[in-house]
Amino acid sequence: MPITPRTPAIAIIGGAGFIGLACAEAARAMGCRVALLDLAPPPAGWLTHPALAGASFHPCDLRDPASLQTALAEAQPDLVLHLAALTPDAAQIRQSADRIVALNVAGIATAMTAAADFGIPRFAMTSSVALYGTKGPWPEQSTLTEDGPLCPDSLYGLTRGAAEDLARLLAPEFGLSLQILRLGPVFGPWERAGATRPNLSPHAQIEALAQDGLPATLPHEMRADWLYSRDAGEIIAGLLCLWPETGTDGTVFNIGAGQLSSPADWAALTGLPPVRIDAHAPSVTARMAQGRPPLDTVRSLRALQRPAASRSLAAAAEDYLRWRADFPDTDTPETVYARF
Repeated sequence: MPITPRTPAIAIIGGAGFIGLACAEAARAMGCRVALLDLAPPPAGWLTHPALAGASFHPCDLRDPASLQTALAEAQPDLVLHLAALTPDAAQIRQSADRIVALNVAGIATAMTAAADFGIPRFAMTSSVALYGTKGPWPEQSTLTEDGPLCPDSLYGLTRGAAEDLARLLAPEFGLSLQILRLGPVFGPWERAGATRPNLSPHAQIEALAQDGLPATLPHEMRADWLYSRDAGEIIAGLLCLWPETGTDGTVFNIGAGQLSSPADWAALTGLPPVRIDAHAPSVTARMAQGRPPLDTVRSLRALQRPAASRSLAAAAEDYLRWRADFPDTDTPETVYARF
């Protein structure tokens, strides 16, 4: 018998970012009350779009716990979804490794403390496929399972692993139920670059280059389990809404596409110019792990009773073109937009 989801009030820390808006859109469609907590609101007009209408915005800064407490007091949520993290490039690592570690790791403690102080019973956090590393050794099975070996080999992956460990330690101390959601590579609606996301997905880079009349060149196929952002939002929101009924306290969920694709496939389906491949002179970059198996999605699909993790790439392309048509005057995906 299908499980009937609840409609909790959700506060999303880092909610004005890429994944935050995708989660907010899906949660609103499920009837949830949604509060976006972030340094600055989304671009003008986005919160009045029908997909996000009704979501509220509350300014706050994880470096200022008092502002987070104020935002939570205004939002009055039943559940906190913590998305705030820095996904740095090489320049940011050299310039501010201390800030990256502080936000990605200590930020979890700040958020969990605030949730506990307000008596919010449930705390969910996103983590990353970066915990599985970029070089292996890969497991013998064809997918990366939640209980398999973790081999982080980047600052981002190491901080995500430390944040998971810290959250597991603090949750029982603070009386919080905890879910950990490990995201694979994501692209699609609501994406834009910013202080915490200096590197756009290859898909968005290809679009930005096309808008400037420049060719897109990949270093290799970049074939991976690329997950459409609206599918990511639906899975995350679904897991949060079903949480009490599924008894998944303390559970780690992989959230990936369940199928492989290349950004070149995406370009062809969305009518963008043909993409070249040249390992020596790429114009599109991404921290891709060649040969890494896709994330195993059995656990999340079973919990949601969902037949597939994502729509087909063709269906995603059709949906994305409709989404872009809704924002003809919106800045292109390369627009810098600072948030956590």
